[in-house]
Amino acid sequence: MAKLAGIRMISASFSGERLLFQPWLTVMVDEGPCVSVTGVYRTDTSLRNEPEEEGPVFCLRKSTWLSAADLALVKGAYDFRSHLRGGEQVVDSFAFVNRSAGREAIGITEEFVTSMNTSELTLRAADRASSQFQFIKIEVGGEIRAFNIGYSPVTTSIDLVESALPEWLASVDRAVNVPGFQPDGPLTISIDRSVPELIG
Repeated sequence: MAKLAGIRMISASFSGERLLFQPWLTVMVDEGPCVSVTGVYRTDTSLRNEPEEEGPVFCLRKSTWLSAADLALVKGAYDFRSHLRGGEQVVDSFAFVNRSAGREAIGITEEFVTSMNTSELTLRAADRASSQFQFIKIEVGGEIRAFNIGYSPVTTSIDLVESALPEWLASVDRAVNVPGFQPDGPLTISIDRSVPELIG
């Protein structure tokens, strides 16, 4: 879970220039059989009121952990460390875009973040027999306000989040699968704590 939810910075080089992308809006949703994190990360340059950028200033991310299948494999594994070394448990997709290339996803992200910054996020009780999402965790990193909130839509609800979330998730899903700027080499990812640290 740390590998999935704990990314704090993404770094990549483009035409020899190293760029650092920090979280703007990330959402983790637990759907039961799988857990996913969808995120939009940005450089400091994206905050400036300047003409259209030549290179990427946003990183779009979709990471999915097939938790039910993976946990079933863990139960049958002789050694947990060997299981971790045996292959990826999380499937990641990244796309690097500028404002023009990622217009829809970036526009909806701006609207979503602005609405959460300017409105009260009221958590109210809910009594649902079922919900697509078992748990939602939202992290906003903004120049006005930074915060995170997590809740279960099975027992509670935040109307503003649940009305805007499906459209936002769909827009980032579409954009992350469209080829953007290609980095010179592998990405560098910084996380809160690595899996070896957690089990060491």
